[in-house]
Amino acid sequence: MERLKLGEHYICDFSHCDRELLLDSERSHALFSQAVRASGLTVVDEGLYKFSPHGFTSFLLLAESHASLHAWPEYGYCAVDIFTCNLNLDVMPLIESLRRLFGAQNVEIRKVERVASVENVLMPEPFLLKGWAV
Repeated sequence: MERLKLGEHYICDFSHCDRELLLDSERSHALFSQAVRASGLTVVDEGLYKFSPHGFTSFLLLAESHASLHAWPEYGYCAVDIFTCNLNLDVMPLIESLRRLFGAQNVEIRKVERVASVENVLMPEPFLLKGWAV
């Protein structure tokens, strides 16, 4: 068995954020989406779910995995998750950009390495189908 690192998951708590911005879920979602795109991650789908009377979840499906932002405007708080399998991308500039955009005065970050235990499996030679390698 070997351990194979398949991704990195950043779990971020943003506190003392701009409450007025967090009350504007559409604008917050647009800023979040733009920052993620500018970081080099590839957004393939996205969505926004608004809670009543306020609060929202913004989610981005990435070619590299996903990113989400859960907002509690009444507390000036955002929970941001960024999970990527692009191990060559430094996501810290993205996290700093989000901190500035949402005015967070405090950020706590936990990084979880996503690791699989796998057997060292040899790939078989390509099989031939009617003389063509597949």
